[in-house]
Amino acid sequence: MSAEGKSVRNCSGTGKMHAFRCERRDYLTHGVGEYPLPIRVLHAIVFFLIWLFCRIKWRTRFYGMDELVEHVRDRGSVIVMNHVSMIDPVATVVYLGMRGVTVRPIYKSEFDRIGPAKFFFPRMGAIPIERGSADINALRAAKDALGRGECVLIYPEGTRVKSDEQEVEIHGGFSMIAQMGRSDVVPAAIVGAADPYKTRPTRGKRPLVTFGRPITFESLGVKGRKAQMAEMERAAMAEVYRLRDELRVENPGLW
Repeated sequence: MSAEGKSVRNCSGTGKMHAFRCERRDYLTHGVGEYPLPIRVLHAIVFFLIWLFCRIKWRTRFYGMDELVEHVRDRGSVIVMNHVSMIDPVATVVYLGMRGVTVRPIYKSEFDRIGPAKFFFPRMGAIPIERGSADINALRAAKDALGRGECVLIYPEGTRVKSDEQEVEIHGGFSMIAQMGRSDVVPAAIVGAADPYKTRPTRGKRPLVTFGRPITFESLGVKGRKAQMAEMERAAMAEVYRLRDELRVENPGLW
């Protein structure tokens, strides 16, 4: 077989991956555990270094992580969280990764305009999505990830929220991904993340993250696919904000 034929065979989306033959899209159609050995080694080194930095600089504290780790041991879940800083996905993905949980964050494809991000993000398991459109490739990649037992991390607010006065449009695609992947949704909340824009007095504080109980479509008490998706969007985000407000009350001064 020619070298070209081997390349197609090894990186067709279902075959064995090769570190020097795979295209960017192959990192979306394969599980992180299927990545080529050099990429998995790089993945482990990067995660350890970021985890170590987080332990020293940010010292993020998690609540409900043990329960989440146990819950997703044999299945994938869609995790939805409020978004206040770029620290949010970094700390969440890395800390869970160090506990053996593969989390694939959804990120807006605009970041791909940054060369290093376009190369690095997919190789770390992230999934780009074209906002404002039915991005079939992203939906399929997220659905397949759930089927493999990987978690998918989504920020339905779509952007970093810097104040309670900021208008936020909730992007409800996470309920469709959960339904496609036959998954539940785990609400999560974060407060106290360092703020690189210095718009809030939280810089240097310890971020706090809490994971809520999984919400299943069966528990919603609603019939019909569209009605279930709409109710999941409402219930999950209501729980995200309840958890966030609870953290704020228990930790005055953290936003």
